[in-house]
Amino acid sequence: MKRWKNKVPVVEALLDAAEKGQLSESRLKENGSREYALLYPEEIAAWIAELKLLKGVPLSYLAGDEMQLPPESIRFFYVDENWTAQMINGALSIGAHSAGAREINRLFSEPFQGLGKRNIRQPRKNCIHENQMQFYGEGEKNRESGVLTGFLLRSRLVGLWKGLESSAVDRNGSELAILRMEQLSGEIMLCIYEGEVEKLRVKEPKEGLRFGSHENDRKIRVREVRAGCEGQVIPGKTLQITANDYGRADILSLAGKLKETLQAEKMTSSELAMELMIAPGLAEFQREERKNG
Repeated sequence: MKRWKNKVPVVEALLDAAEKGQLSESRLKENGSREYALLYPEEIAAWIAELKLLKGVPLSYLAGDEMQLPPESIRFFYVDENWTAQMINGALSIGAHSAGAREINRLFSEPFQGLGKRNIRQPRKNCIHENQMQFYGEGEKNRESGVLTGFLLRSRLVGLWKGLESSAVDRNGSELAILRMEQLSGEIMLCIYEGEVEKLRVKEPKEGLRFGSHENDRKIRVREVRAGCEGQVIPGKTLQITANDYGRADILSLAGKLKETLQAEKMTSSELAMELMIAPGLAEFQREERKNG
């Protein structure tokens, strides 16, 4: 509040000049309209950035009809900067209770949009725990294009897998920075990237190693154990895990079957663990090339 009060005289001077018709675009250019825009508190800058990331925008505005986002589907989109600019102008007009304030909003429209762009990463940065700040921004490049793309995912996995992860690259293979990733409901997730998505990966959170079978039939895919080929799945070779009446897996029997299938002299505990290891679920989406004509 103290920081805001210290700037009130400057803001009052702008309002007074606007009321008297003495505030013009040429005068703002002489004094630096960008500097005037920076007079506003950081909270307003963060709020404008959140609006650019569609924060607070109802889902019905993003998908007007349920059939546009049916169950178990994903939809990719571009964020229309013209649309968000008009939304920000409309939001700022709420506080314009006089002709002078409305004139300031009109003249400051462009600096306000720039204010949002410069702070576009701040909302997500504010959500990162201080222990993880050392990793923030690694491998990310500043992008001046201003293109924002993203996806809406509707799936049961959103609710079942807490901490669902995603990553994307552009056509040059550069990793894109995540600006917003949020679960909007029990089965709908929104994600926005800084840049144009060419390839997307959505995967199950890696919270620890899991062992077992991928399917309910208790079958595992046999992997190679030979040096240089470790972990490679052998096409067409599967084994079923047997269990007793209490559901306990017969590990000794499985180890014997694996030894026979792989024609190995022995089956070590590490090799057995590798055979039973389940990697996190992963789905990849690649943008299709558009053909002219």
